[in-house]
Amino acid sequence: MTEKAQLPRAGEAIPLGRNRDFVRLWLSQTLSATGSRVSYLVYPLLILAISDSTTAAGAVAGTAALVEIAVRIPAGVLLDRLDRRKVMLWTEAARVAAMIAALTAAALGLISVPLVFAVAAIDAGGAALFVSAERTVLRHIVAGDQITVASARNEARIFTAELVGPALGGALFGLARALPFVFNAVAYATSFFAVLAIKRSLRGKVPEEDEDIIKAFTAGFGFLWRQPFLRAIVVVEPLLNMAFTGTMFVVIVILHDAGVPSYGIGTAMAVLAVGGILGAVATPWIQKLLTPRSIIVFLSWTSALMAGICVILPSGYWVVVPLPILVFFAPATTATVFAHQTAVTPDHLHGRVVSALGFFMKAMNPIAPLAAGILLEYLESSAVIAVFASVFVLASVIVTLSKGVREMGEPAPRETAAMGN
Repeated sequence: MTEKAQLPRAGEAIPLGRNRDFVRLWLSQTLSATGSRVSYLVYPLLILAISDSTTAAGAVAGTAALVEIAVRIPAGVLLDRLDRRKVMLWTEAARVAAMIAALTAAALGLISVPLVFAVAAIDAGGAALFVSAERTVLRHIVAGDQITVASARNEARIFTAELVGPALGGALFGLARALPFVFNAVAYATSFFAVLAIKRSLRGKVPEEDEDIIKAFTAGFGFLWRQPFLRAIVVVEPLLNMAFTGTMFVVIVILHDAGVPSYGIGTAMAVLAVGGILGAVATPWIQKLLTPRSIIVFLSWTSALMAGICVILPSGYWVVVPLPILVFFAPATTATVFAHQTAVTPDHLHGRVVSALGFFMKAMNPIAPLAAGILLEYLESSAVIAVFASVFVLASVIVTLSKGVREMGEPAPRETAAMGN
């Protein structure tokens, strides 16, 4: 079959497995996400090895999260005005350069805390921009009625990275500090060429050139606020993500303090990905059996319960046992949110809406690891997990009572009309 025959045309739904551009996009993000998950484990471990400070380890994770948030603010305008393929390519090229700098310093014994912070910032900023771009181009590669299934497959990809990345990062770090950066450099470079091989145009409808820049920046946020369901999500998701990020950081420190080797920590962290992968596989059935509200409610209360169980478990590997269940409903929730967002968003606003949504969803992530690192200096680890479990409970109460989540509002008349233009 020719390459041209693999490209979806308007009204045509090519099976995702035979859509070569979707496969390339999936591969590029899988590699990019795997590199990010390797980094997520390695940066705190490297800081702990250099400085033996949980506050500094929390600060590097918090810095990465803060940069990710900051990048999402201009990302939407950039993605709606520039060629999204070029944005993805430049992003991966910058991350490759950062990894080469880090592996060189590590190999020469010159690695330092400031350098780790700088590399982590570039890596996290690039990841945020790449993910935002990837979400905006999906509608150009698959048919409209495939968006939900494609989103679910993308979530499976994320949890595949969660499964492979931490274990691989821990194992490589245990062998040599430079090796995780070698892997990431190769992964990001391969992701670069996978994006380069995509045949279809990934550029959206360019806004009018005389569009006011302030209006351009705020358009995505305004659109979200006019959508009842998405407005509810931007209130709840920051709490859920902060609680999850904080809990994962505390678990890493618990394992480190229990004397678990780096490869063991990576393997333990990979265990939670099993729940995510199973949840991604089950997403089509979950979405048939449950309403969108029920999916989000199950995710929230299950997370709160599992975090609560972590509080009473002994230190060491036992604390990892509830984690797969904690994330089981996450793929279905994310697929539901982004499929709905894609369905109601006109293409000329898509980059800004995706970036605004991502900004809100990650808004509180920088607080989590830094707060966890500081709290761990004064409190027992179980008490710190209890703090984040209470945040899960707060989010669960809000979800349960939210009218926007309960009704999953339809697009407002103005946006509906815009979609038809």
